[in-house]
Amino acid sequence: MIKIDKKAMKESIADTMLGLAINFPTVYITLSLCLLFTDDPFVITVIQTFVITVLAIIRRYATRMWFKGKHGD
Repeated sequence: MIKIDKKAMKESIADTMLGLAINFPTVYITLSLCLLFTDDPFVITVIQTFVITVLAIIRRYATRMWFKGKHGD
């Protein structure tokens, strides 16, 4: 029988849903801004990857600190 860590699962789900809520509008905004200056798919991909990666690191750190404080780990 597989034992599931409920705290870790709750944190994973919360982080994923938060990521969706942040990433969807971020991608739309960055794509819209990039299309004002370039139509090169490589440049747009690099810019979007950079922006999403930075936001993901910040979001993941904040989520981890939230759950760490909440559960007293």
